Amino acid sequence: MFRFNRSENGLSNLHCVQPSKVLVTRWSWQAVSTWANFPVQHNGQTIRNLMGNKSKVESLTVRDITDAPISKQNSSDEPSSSFVTPHSSAPPLSTVVQHEDEIRLVEFLKVHGFRWYQVVIFLISIISYLADIASDAYLVYTYYIQEDYYWSSLTMIFMVVPALLMSSFSLAWYFIDYKVRVDPPRSYRAWTFRLLFHGLQLAPLVRAADAIYYGIVSRQPGLSLRVAAQYTQLMLYEDADCAMLRLIECFTESAPQLLLQLYIILTQSYPAPKFQMTAQFVSCVFSWLSLAWSLTYYQTALRSSRIEKGNIQTLGIIFFFFWKAGVLASRLLALGILASVVRGFWFVIALGVHWLLASGWLITRGTTFCSSNSRALGELTFDFVLGAVYCFDVVNIREGRSRMWYGSCYLIFGIENSVCASLWWVTHSFIIASLPKSVFKNQPSTWNTVLPPYTLLLIVMCSFCMGIVMMIVYYITFHPSGKIELCIPCDELIITSEPQDSLTVDPNIQLSEKTIQLSVKS
Repeated sequence: MFRFNRSENGLSNLHCVQPSKVLVTRWSWQAVSTWANFPVQHNGQTIRNLMGNKSKVESLTVRDITDAPISKQNSSDEPSSSFVTPHSSAPPLSTVVQHEDEIRLVEFLKVHGFRWYQVVIFLISIISYLADIASDAYLVYTYYIQEDYYWSSLTMIFMVVPALLMSSFSLAWYFIDYKVRVDPPRSYRAWTFRLLFHGLQLAPLVRAADAIYYGIVSRQPGLSLRVAAQYTQLMLYEDADCAMLRLIECFTESAPQLLLQLYIILTQSYPAPKFQMTAQFVSCVFSWLSLAWSLTYYQTALRSSRIEKGNIQTLGIIFFFFWKAGVLASRLLALGILASVVRGFWFVIALGVHWLLASGWLITRGTTFCSSNSRALGELTFDFVLGAVYCFDVVNIREGRSRMWYGSCYLIFGIENSVCASLWWVTHSFIIASLPKSVFKNQPSTWNTVLPPYTLLLIVMCSFCMGIVMMIVYYITFHPSGKIELCIPCDELIITSEPQDSLTVDPNIQLSEKTIQLSVKS
């Protein structure tokens, strides 16, 4: 994002700094990627056309720019590292550099400007969050009226604790924004509503509302390109925060909640009350879809917030979602099967060891999402929270090619999932004989009496394979960088930490628009 510095007259200036090497870093969304880093490359004819039609460019509105189709060049991840020298008939180089600022603004708004379909993405995120919470709350009620207070209390704990954690992170980020003066000034009424919604555990709703507001304002007629770019960056900033909050909430609430319900379903007696089975099924489905969407939303928001990255298009979003949905379905069902086989205590021990190893790996890699210091207490806390994500799926946190990383992780996941599902098949008869008495009936679970023992094994394997196929299709067909080669030299497979080169303007160049101070009317 832009780094806002207060000048003597109280107005905000923006400075450009170098891109971050770490993907999972809120600091880069806040102060690193700016429109000045946006990669553009023009040949001599392009420069002559732009310079010869300067009045036409200036007459364009922000709506004209953002509604224009995005060229393939702008959607690529490969920034250009060289500037093509104009032909002899082109304007002097000094004149070209003078207007490169406006060219970059136009290119930035054309790729990252607010479009109305983004409202649909925001609404899907909000609806999925509310539906997930509502289904879990209804499940708490169904257990309570059945006098199953143990499961009711445990389900409630898995709802409340992650929500408090998510709201705490959101409020901490607001405090960071206030200290570095990134967030525009707010009235007392706006802060009251903000705190009220955080108290109701609706932090993603606040972030999404702010993102939509900034996006709509950025399209208002009469705004200069620089001011529109400011509002667009604020929109990307809030969108990225909303995506990370959803990611934290889903993998600390939805994933454990889904595992708990799978464990209850796989071990409870049959038949259970119909309304309870319906509530369990709905809760599991919404949790699963929320998890897949949170990863998809996070990826789209991350690429949008990184100016040097190309945006994921609609078909890419669809295939990315099915990739994550397939992998998560396999992983969560495999872990649920493992929990039902080895029972709660040993399952918690095994998952805890996995979580500690993942958190330790993240600490050694060094994230800077909550602080520029990767060893700060808040950042270490964030690493442990992010480590919970790695119990169910993987998130790439480094720049560069990631196929070796994803390939290694999914190979391990595939082996673990197969072992867990095979345990269910092998120990099927022993499970039936050793099931404890249920609260409702003294009969074995429906999974042991109705379905063949190999059913869950097939579901685990097929869903995992479907997810991997969707991942391959996404990378070779719909990745923003274009078609990705499946076979490359081995020395290029390792993820590199080197930042990508791009053509940048003088870092001392600041947005000179001082006629507006960003503020939000409550």
